[in-house]
Amino acid sequence: MHATTMPLDPDAGRNRLAEIFSRERFRLLQVVQQRLFDVSNTDAEDLVQDVFHSILRRADVIEQIENLTGYVYQSLANRITDRRRAPSREILLSQDDGSGNDPLRRALEPVSPDLDPEELLRRKQLRLEIRRALDALPPPDRAIWIETEIEGRSFREIASENGEPVGTLLSRKSRAAKLLRAHLRRNGYA
Repeated sequence: MHATTMPLDPDAGRNRLAEIFSRERFRLLQVVQQRLFDVSNTDAEDLVQDVFHSILRRADVIEQIENLTGYVYQSLANRITDRRRAPSREILLSQDDGSGNDPLRRALEPVSPDLDPEELLRRKQLRLEIRRALDALPPPDRAIWIETEIEGRSFREIASENGEPVGTLLSRKSRAAKLLRAHLRRNGYA
C-alpha cells in the first residue's frame, strides 16, 4: 500500500497568510520599530510588506509550515538583521566628483536656451549616446533606471507595484548606472 499525499491548496495558504498578517500587522510593525530605532513608519510598513510578499511568493509551501505565525515573525527578524548588516543603500546616479563633468548628470539637466550652439549639439549627442547605451541594457535594468531617473519614481513605489524587493531594484539600478558610465567612457564622453 502506497501513501499518497494530498495536493496542497495554494489559495488556502494565501488565505491563512493574509489572516495572520491582518491579525498581527500592528505587532509586526512594533517589532520593526523596536529593533530599528531610526526607521520611519513608512519604512517599517515597507519591511513588513516585503516579508509578506516574499512568503506569499512561496504559496505552494505555506501549507507545509506548521507554525506559520512563528515563521512570519522569524522571517521578519531575519529581514531586520539583514537590514542592520547592509551598508547604506543610497544609490547615486554616478560617481560624481562634484566637478560638474559627469555626463549622466549633464545629460539629465534641463537644456537652457542660453547655451551656445556647440554645447547644445554636445548635449544632443550625449543624450543620443545615452539612449543607445540604455537600449543595450538588460530590460529590467533599463526599466528601473528610466523609472527612477527619468520618471522620478521611488524605489518603494516601483517595488510595491511590481512585487519585487527594494534591494533587487537597487541592485538593478546600480548595475545600470555602472554599465551606462562604462559605455559613455568607451565612447569618449567621460
